[in-house]
Amino acid sequence: MQTEKFRVTGMTCAACSAHVEKAMAAVPGVEEVTVSLLTNSMHVAFDRPATAQEICSAVASAGYGAEGEGPKPYGRAGGVGGS
Repeated sequence: MQTEKFRVTGMTCAACSAHVEKAMAAVPGVEEVTVSLLTNSMHVAFDRPATAQEICSAVASAGYGAEGEGPKPYGRAGGVGGS
C-alpha cells in the first residue's frame, strides 16, 4: 500500500470536502482518505488498481482540482531523524 498527499483546489466548505471524500470512496483500491479543507489537501492510502492519475480524475469528476505531491511511505517513520 502507498500513501500520497494531493493538493485539492476549489473546496470552499465542509460539504465540499465531504464530496471529495465520497468521490474517493468510489475509486477501487482506495483504502483510506483524509481531506483537509484548512490546508486544501488530502492524504490517500491506496493499492492497485488505484493510481494517482485515477484519484486526480475522480476529484476532477466531482468538480474540484487535484495534483499529487508525490508518494509518501505508509505508516510512521518511528524515530528516524531527518536531514
